[in-house]
Amino acid sequence: MKNIAVLFFTALFVFSGINVCAHMSEEAKIEYLIASVKKTPKGTKFVRNGKEYDSERASRHLKTKYTRAKKHAATAELFIENISSKSSVTGIEYSVRFADGETMTAREFFTEKLKEIEQPG
Repeated sequence: MKNIAVLFFTALFVFSGINVCAHMSEEAKIEYLIASVKKTPKGTKFVRNGKEYDSERASRHLKTKYTRAKKHAATAELFIENISSKSSVTGIEYSVRFADGETMTAREFFTEKLKEIEQPG
């Protein structure tokens, strides 16, 4: 039941555009970060080991990776560092390419998203 509540409130915040309170649990922050992948503008590609993936496939990959490696992601910061920023197999950094050609590392992308939810107001 707890997981359902976390997912419900995470989805509510992600899709409503409401600023999320800094008092969220670390798990809720991580779920928010994963959900934020789906909210990227149309045409955004997530690049993993040289191959591009759409937002749906990228979010599924991160969710699976998080589920398998939760012990390495006790906080949202550790999730960014250990799970969402690079391949655990090759060590190659992930990146995000927007439709307009702008590219950033996945670390930058998730760090920005985390700052958005941790800012008061």
